Amino acid sequence: MKRIIIDTDPGIDDALALLLAFSSPELKIEAITTVSGNVSQHKAHLNALKLLEFIGVKNVPVAMGAEKPLLREPMYAEEFHGISGLGDAVLPEPALNSDKRSALQLIFDKIEEFNGKLTLVAIGPLTNIAGALLLDAKKVEKIDELVIMGGAFQLTPYGHGNATPVAEFNIWHDPLAAKIVFDSRLRIKAVGLDVTTDPKNRLTKTAFSNILKANNVRTRLIADLCQRLVEKYDGMSLHDPMAIAVTVDESLAKTSKYKVEVETKSELTLGQTIIDKRRYSKPREEDLNVEICTSIDGERFLKMFMERIVME
Repeated sequence: MKRIIIDTDPGIDDALALLLAFSSPELKIEAITTVSGNVSQHKAHLNALKLLEFIGVKNVPVAMGAEKPLLREPMYAEEFHGISGLGDAVLPEPALNSDKRSALQLIFDKIEEFNGKLTLVAIGPLTNIAGALLLDAKKVEKIDELVIMGGAFQLTPYGHGNATPVAEFNIWHDPLAAKIVFDSRLRIKAVGLDVTTDPKNRLTKTAFSNILKANNVRTRLIADLCQRLVEKYDGMSLHDPMAIAVTVDESLAKTSKYKVEVETKSELTLGQTIIDKRRYSKPREEDLNVEICTSIDGERFLKMFMERIVME
């Protein structure tokens, strides 16, 4: 069993990722930390509490993290995720209480508690992870692995941006934080748009209709979360659930290591994740800092998602 902390900004696909994570016996979720991204910190944190209460989880601490990117003002994605962040879903105000610790203190405490035998799964902007590194890089570097949903690496036909033509939203929202994380000594695996937007890995309208046929409490929530997006985009990319799935089963993904740099200054290419593919200018092995998912077994991934997301 893999012990993980999920750093998240719920978010429609974050909500699906949490449903998948807590339905996966291979994972032991030790904490949830929230970050500004898809919506404000206040909304993201409230959504995380609502979702855990919906799932029936009572003993996992949920701590508040960064309210804004390290340097720039936040740019939310409410036009995509809805004003609340949860599409058209309405969940009751939670009785669950927030953990009194900050997200960074909770991360540090869990690293100490489990002697570093811990995986961080970041499915929002990397502000909290960068903040932890700035405070105590040596402690954070004790973790086994950081799995992120982030980046557009142009390694497949689908590896272009969504926030801009070249930048993926999580990286674009706080590019300086992403640069700090990618420049660290952490062992990083990136599940980026190169694989999450590949048509063979997306939730189709047919699959979505099959989810709805189950007609239980979970699927009614999924309907309210996703219906508008599925209809608008003829299906839905499962960005954050894919990061959870790869954490559950590494064999779902084929990966390659690259040296990744993040653009932090240009208005045109801010947040772009740049890799050097030049034939005659190969980086040294020790400079290859990110293991990037280049393909996903879509059939197995979607089977896992469908089987676990619908369970009551």
